[in-house]
Amino acid sequence: MRPPSRELINQERRKKTRSRKPRNSLGPFAAWGRVIGLFTPVMIVSLLVAAFFTPLFAVKQIVVTGTDRLQAERLATSLETLIDKPLTTISTEDVAKLLAGYELIETFALQAEPPSTLRVKIRERQPLLILTLSGQNFMFDAAGVRIAQATSADNYPLLRFQGNPQQDPRFKHAVELLLGLPLETYQGIQSLSVSEQLTSQFTLRDRGIDVFWGSNSDPLLKAEVLDSLLKTSGERLSRVDVSSPNAPVVGFD
Repeated sequence: MRPPSRELINQERRKKTRSRKPRNSLGPFAAWGRVIGLFTPVMIVSLLVAAFFTPLFAVKQIVVTGTDRLQAERLATSLETLIDKPLTTISTEDVAKLLAGYELIETFALQAEPPSTLRVKIRERQPLLILTLSGQNFMFDAAGVRIAQATSADNYPLLRFQGNPQQDPRFKHAVELLLGLPLETYQGIQSLSVSEQLTSQFTLRDRGIDVFWGSNSDPLLKAEVLDSLLKTSGERLSRVDVSSPNAPVVGFD
């Protein structure tokens, strides 16, 4: 048997040398991937720090929307202390403190519009009824907050009432009554009153008919009965008692 030639021995040595190279060696793309993977968290943290502590996303413009009785420009002026503050650091508590003097604001919502705009959407209080104070009529909302002086064009129900609207149970009773009525019935009320026993009565705007409503139970049924009586009882109808809607009582001139 012939011994292996020198050339064959050298080939075997080269094969063994190549087989000893580490199989997990990284190619150029894998190496760049590791570099990017290491630096990505650093970049994210840097951006967050820039957003919170630098003027990168600082407020430069404040836009107020949703106002009717309030002046949007005046509200924006009250919020000017927020200018140059990062958008991400402004909270609803910060804005609430600056707008605390505006009682007509019921709620508001904030919307950040990067890079530099803060949008404040206002929801104003809505009138529900009218109260007479010192000989003048003022519109009030359901929470007993005075909104503005009423004019002849403001056809809200006039509550005949003397007391603190935010504490007196009679006011709360009147609010519950009005909010429980169908819109058509509510719009037809000219004035109403509430007794110490928390029973109510009101006068209709168009025909001057007096309605004794009683408690606030069964408002939809009472409204349906009242509507039926108004349509079927003729022009001489002057009084209606629906405190017991299953046994209503009517009166005529």
